[in-house]
Amino acid sequence: MLLEENPKSIRKVASVDEMGHRLQLCVISLNFALFVAIPLLHLLYRRDIRLFGKPDSIQKRTSEFFSKLWDRMWRRRRTQEILAQWPTFLEEIAITVMAGMDVRSAFTVCCSKTSGYFRKICDKTVLKLQSGASLAVALSSMEKEGVEPASRLRVTLVQAESLGTPIADALNALSEEYYVLTQQQFETRLNGLPLKLSIITVLFLLPPILVISVAPHVLAFLRTGW
Repeated sequence: MLLEENPKSIRKVASVDEMGHRLQLCVISLNFALFVAIPLLHLLYRRDIRLFGKPDSIQKRTSEFFSKLWDRMWRRRRTQEILAQWPTFLEEIAITVMAGMDVRSAFTVCCSKTSGYFRKICDKTVLKLQSGASLAVALSSMEKEGVEPASRLRVTLVQAESLGTPIADALNALSEEYYVLTQQQFETRLNGLPLKLSIITVLFLLPPILVISVAPHVLAFLRTGW
């Protein structure tokens, strides 16, 4: 029995040693590529040599692409933050106007109740109002700062003054519209959540599960020999 089992054990040990040698070769080749080949190619590369004619333009376009992507992502977050506060902001202005205060003073008072990035823009707008600018000009500068609903507010105030309608009623109607718009945007994001979760599951959860379930069988097959 010992003589019959010895060749099998020797074969298993040899296969394990062969796997160890293969892993060592893979690690050595990877280290060589990371610490020797890539730095050597980087040293041999000259800035005046054009990769496909324009390596500098490729690097410039890549950096511009990532910077635009980053700016768009932050602009989207800031827009969502502003829209989350905008209906309440309009409603507070309407309540303050109904209490007997003029629109300019009501706008200044309600700006102090905002928060986050919207508060910074409101502080700049209040400074322009205090320096003598009209409310329409201040709202135009507010729109240039990234608050897109400010244009709608400016048009609503101008129409209310020209037509003689109560400003508080116009502001309440506008705030209700933005409440509905915020709710629709929230429902749209909520409906897109299953797709995002499925993409995350496919990309990040399934590969580790497959590796954990398949790797032992592959190692067992390699140890038994070809």
